[in-house]
Amino acid sequence: MAFAGGCLSALAALGRVAFSFATIGISGQLNDFYAYWAAGVLLNRGQDPYNVAALTAVQRAAGLYVETGSGFSYPLFFAHLMRPLALLPPATASAIFSVLSLVALAFGVALLLRSLPRLRWPLALAGGVVAGLFPPVIGSLYFGQANLFVLLLLALAYRAVLPGVMLGISGAIKLYPVGGFLAALTARPPRWRIVAVGIGVLGALLLVQIGTGGGTLSGRSRYFLGPDTYWSNESGIDSTWTHAPFPGLPVDALMLTIVVLLTVATVVLLLRAPGHPWDGALALSLWLGVVSAPKNSLWNFTPLLLVITFVFARLAGRWWLGALGVVGWLLIELQAQLDGARETIYQASPALAWFSSVGLYGAFILGGLCGYVLLRPGLNAGGHRLRGRG
Repeated sequence: MAFAGGCLSALAALGRVAFSFATIGISGQLNDFYAYWAAGVLLNRGQDPYNVAALTAVQRAAGLYVETGSGFSYPLFFAHLMRPLALLPPATASAIFSVLSLVALAFGVALLLRSLPRLRWPLALAGGVVAGLFPPVIGSLYFGQANLFVLLLLALAYRAVLPGVMLGISGAIKLYPVGGFLAALTARPPRWRIVAVGIGVLGALLLVQIGTGGGTLSGRSRYFLGPDTYWSNESGIDSTWTHAPFPGLPVDALMLTIVVLLTVATVVLLLRAPGHPWDGALALSLWLGVVSAPKNSLWNFTPLLLVITFVFARLAGRWWLGALGVVGWLLIELQAQLDGARETIYQASPALAWFSSVGLYGAFILGGLCGYVLLRPGLNAGGHRLRGRG
């Protein structure tokens, strides 16, 4: 049943992307993947994948006229994974990447569905459709993002399958999953083995940054701390599309304060959570990483499916939790729709600048629900217990 739901999620996501192609065209299709592909090409040539000009030249030479933007902004490990695909023409490589993304989505959603108590066919199928239509999932598939592979790794960690290893690998791809180690650190007693294994795996995979064909991710730090040129969880920064809602508002200081407060609140909540269930603790820790990491796009909200799964599994008749969850979901969907008209909406007036972060507001609602359920688990509380696995 769970696997059928997972397959249905892949079909739902594919159908929604196909609908987008038919209605709004293919502008931006697989845009991010072509940055990965070009980075792999540069590595195969012994060149620097972080060189935006060189990366753009590779794309143009291949006949790709896409938005290069900030170029390749990931640890080098992921670019090495792209090297086999970089040996193929971009169209062939993108098709293979998309198919693999759908497979990863199917298995990731199946793992999450299997965690639901008393899973039956209607719930498995409905859950699959809902997961496949989650806006960050659709965006990840449309733009060729790596998030669906990260989702599979995090779903395995959620089910307590080698959680340290899975967090280490996913952190070497997207960085923000390292927030998941907070779940192990706040356990009673702390799960030091998970932390040690995960940090070891992460460190080993990040070692490829040393002694390679030039260039390091550290040189991109100004980008992560600078103005937004696209939507992210830092859309309050004055940039091409968005502006601070009030003149002179210290956006950087305000965001840093919010991140510190969210971190403190999350740590306190995890320490006070009855039983400290691993799945819920991991979901909330990853939520913190998602909303706090600089320049995290809406598509990087894909791991919030773990939060949604955990909350749904523990509704315990509390219908209002489900209603609030729907509101959070719809705000994330609204963000995806508003971004399509960002030139006219976000810049129309300072007051409308608040709309540039409605997706983040939705994520806050989902995180708040996860925290509430951790503190008040209800009658059907369960959760995965770790048995010394790394």
